[in-house]
Amino acid sequence: MELVPPALTVDPGHLGSMKVHLTNSGPDACEVAVELPQGDRDWSWVHPESCSVTPGEEVVVAVYFKPRLGPHPTAGPHRVDIVARAAAGSVEGQGTVEVGPFVDAVGTLHPMVAYDPMGASYTFDLENRGNVAVSAALSTDDPSGDLQVEVAPPRVSAEPGQTTTATVRVHARKKLKKGEHTYRVCVLAKVDGGSDLRIEGAFRQQGVKGR
Repeated sequence: MELVPPALTVDPGHLGSMKVHLTNSGPDACEVAVELPQGDRDWSWVHPESCSVTPGEEVVVAVYFKPRLGPHPTAGPHRVDIVARAAAGSVEGQGTVEVGPFVDAVGTLHPMVAYDPMGASYTFDLENRGNVAVSAALSTDDPSGDLQVEVAPPRVSAEPGQTTTATVRVHARKKLKKGEHTYRVCVLAKVDGGSDLRIEGAFRQQGVKGR
C-alpha cells in the first residue's frame, strides 16, 4: 500500500483527497476492502470501498476528506490509519491530514429582557462553534448613560464545542417614580482572530409607585 500524498492540508468546508495504491503481489485475484478509522468516518470516506485486484495488478482507490464547519475535527494534524482487508490478510498505511483553523463564536444574553425598579443580573454565554480555542475580551456599552453596567470576568475562553459564561450586572443611576422605562443593555465581545460581537438585551426599569 502506498498513500499519495502521504500528508494533506484541508480547510474546513473544503474537499481534499489521497490516493491509495494497492498492488497484488500474490498468485491469485483477491477482493480488497479499504476502511478508515470509525471516528473519522463522519468527515472522510473511501471510493470505491472495495475492489478486485488480479495478480500483478495495481488498483488506485481514493480517500476523501471534508472537515465540517464546526468543532469536530479540531484544527491541527490528524493521523489517518487506512486498512486494506483481503481474505489472505490485511495491510495498513498511515497518512496525516492537517485541518485548518475555523473560528466561529456566538454570544447570547439571558434573559433578553429583565424587569426591576433598580437593577438586574444577566448571564452572557459565549459558544465556541469553531475548531480552535477562542478567547474574547468583554466590555459593555450603555447608549443612554443612565445605567451602571459591569461584566465579569472581563475575558473568557472556550475550547471547541464548549460554552463559557460571564455575569452582566445592571443598576439604574436614578429611581423611576412611576411608569416604566426601557434601556438597551449591550455586551461587546472582541474575539481574538474572529469577528467582534455585539449582543443586545433590555432592562425595563419599573417605577417604585407602579404605573
